[in-house]
Amino acid sequence: MTTATKTRIWQDNALVIDPRHLGITASGRELEKLFVNFCNQNTQSIWQFELSPDGEIIAMPPVHYPSDDQEGETFGRLLFWTDDNGGQARNSNSSFLMPNGGVLVPDASWTSQEKWDAHPHVPGDANPFCPDFVVEIRSTSDNLAPLQAKMRLYLENGALLGWLIDPANRQVYVYRAGQNEPERLDNPVTLSGEDVLTGFVFEVARWIFDRN
Repeated sequence: MTTATKTRIWQDNALVIDPRHLGITASGRELEKLFVNFCNQNTQSIWQFELSPDGEIIAMPPVHYPSDDQEGETFGRLLFWTDDNGGQARNSNSSFLMPNGGVLVPDASWTSQEKWDAHPHVPGDANPFCPDFVVEIRSTSDNLAPLQAKMRLYLENGALLGWLIDPANRQVYVYRAGQNEPERLDNPVTLSGEDVLTGFVFEVARWIFDRN
């Protein structure tokens, strides 16, 4: 086996696998189709899979307390808002096929109904677009840099607003379409959905930072 086909481990404990290691030699959209088939064949796995724009399969270990609780709280509050305001909220069980390549899985996301209805949805396939709003929550085992790179990928593929929440440091990085750099909020009490999710206020201190 050559070095290029070896599995390597990211510092945040995610496995990065060259698809050739799994017998997958395709590239581009064909690789993405085969990747989705691979995920559908491994639905009982405890690992969660993403496909990077470079064609590497990223296998992420399951989240544990408090990360699982933080993800659930975030999605729940987003879902409550969606019930009253429309659109489609999704948790980390939903994958999205990025227009520029790759398949990503946000911890929580929201898509306008207009965008949702404009794309075909095939059971078992990744959603063929990038959500309008995405949330990533840094766990205790995550490095910040890979998550920041992931947030930039969302913006490059059409996201309008994104939150990268870092509970350990009580910080939030707010990513906005059209801005080169995120805004870092130190110890914020609330976060605003701004003009993407009008009226959505997330009490990040209460529901994430101070949650026991």
